[in-house]
Amino acid sequence: MFNAATTIARTINVLKELDNNNFEVLLVNDGSTDDTREVLEQCISLDSRFQVLDKKNQGPGIARNYGIEHAKGEYLLFFDADDYPQKTILQDYEKIILANSALDLIISSFTFRTLDKEQVADEKNYLVNDYVYETNQEFLADMYELMNQQLMYVVWNKCYRRDIILKYAIRFKNYRSCEDRIFNLDYYKYCSKIVMNPKIEYIYEFEGGAGITNQYNENKFKTFKEFYERSNSITNDEHKEGMAALLLKGTTSVIFSILATNKLNRQQKAAAVNSILKDSTIIEAKKIAKTDTTAKKITKLLFNMPNPVVRTVLTTGSFVENKMPGIMAILKRKY
Repeated sequence: MFNAATTIARTINVLKELDNNNFEVLLVNDGSTDDTREVLEQCISLDSRFQVLDKKNQGPGIARNYGIEHAKGEYLLFFDADDYPQKTILQDYEKIILANSALDLIISSFTFRTLDKEQVADEKNYLVNDYVYETNQEFLADMYELMNQQLMYVVWNKCYRRDIILKYAIRFKNYRSCEDRIFNLDYYKYCSKIVMNPKIEYIYEFEGGAGITNQYNENKFKTFKEFYERSNSITNDEHKEGMAALLLKGTTSVIFSILATNKLNRQQKAAAVNSILKDSTIIEAKKIAKTDTTAKKITKLLFNMPNPVVRTVLTTGSFVENKMPGIMAILKRKY
C-alpha cells in the first residue's frame, strides 16, 4: 500500500472479522509519506495475525513480490488497501480446498463499484459459473471467454498456491500497468485444477477518472501489447481475433489516459496517439478483431477510420470517462 492512511483502517477491520483465524496478513507499506504507518500500528496492536513490512516506494508489483517472499501460508490472496473481501472468504476457500485435492487456483465472482467523488456511480456483479477445470488444456481453451467476462485480469478475486509461485519464480513486473494481468498469465500456464467459485467474495471500488488504472504513463501501451502477445502465446493463437478485440478495448483506455493527462501538451498528445495508431500490432488487430458484440463492431470501425477522426472521437470519450465515470462504466460492460 502507498499513502493509504484514509482507507486501510476499514480494510483491516474487515480482515479482523473474517470467519477463520488460520491466516496471516502481510501489510506491505510501500514507502508511504502520509500517516499510513501510524494507522497500521494503531489498527493491528497486539494482533499476531498481522505483520507490517516496510520498504521503499517501488510500485504495487514490487510490493506484492515483497509480500510473496515473506509469506508462509500454503495459499496466497492479494488485496488492495481500499477494498475489502466478504467476511466468509477464508471459510469458503477452505471448504473448496478441502473438497478438491491438488487444487491450483480459485477464481471467484466479485462486485465492481465505480465511484464518482466517493459516491457510487455504478455497480456491477461479475459472476463466475460454478465449474471445475480438471486440465490446463481445458482451462486455456476457455481463456478468451473468461477474459471477455472480465474475470481473468485482476488478482484480488483469486486464491493462488504459493508453491507454484515459488517453484516457477512467478513475480509481478515492475510496471505501472498490466502487472497483475501478466502475473496471472505466468501463473495460468501451470494450473491443472481450477475451481470457478460463483459466490461473490470481494468488493472492489474504483474511483472513476482518478484511479491508478486511468493514470497516464509512457509505457502503458507497451505493457498492453506485451499482455496481448503473451495471451496469444499461451493459447497458441487459437483466440487471436478475440484477443485482438480486447487489445483494441485496452488501447482505447490507454489513449484516454494520454488525452486526459496534463503531463503532455497538445502536440505531444497527438504524436503519442498517432504512434499507437500506426503501431504494427494495432494495424493487425484492427483487421482481425472479433466483432461478436455491437460495442466491438463500433470499436473496430473506429480504429479503421482516419487517425484524426479517431483522436477526435476518443477525446470526447476521455472527457466522458473523467467527468461521468458511471456512464463510461455502463458502456464498457457492453463490450
